[in-house]
Amino acid sequence: MGQIPVIVQGKVSERRSGGKVTGCKLQRWRHGRNETRHVPATLVETVRQGTQGYTQFMKLAEEYVEIRETEALQHNDDSKKKPTKR
Repeated sequence: MGQIPVIVQGKVSERRSGGKVTGCKLQRWRHGRNETRHVPATLVETVRQGTQGYTQFMKLAEEYVEIRETEALQHNDDSKKKPTKR
């Protein structure tokens, strides 16, 4: 995870006007709302790499959680409830 150089949440898409591409924008969900930001031409490639980095980060995080859940559930097998006396 620490080796991912750039992480940016969202999706980069082209901004169009009259069928022509006029630039790029970054769209993402933040604070309960859709946020759209203009991406300067000099940063488009960096932001694209960042969104790919975010996808990679989330995939690694999900794998990590699965492993930790499996470990936690395996260790709790010893703590089963004992039968109660009647």
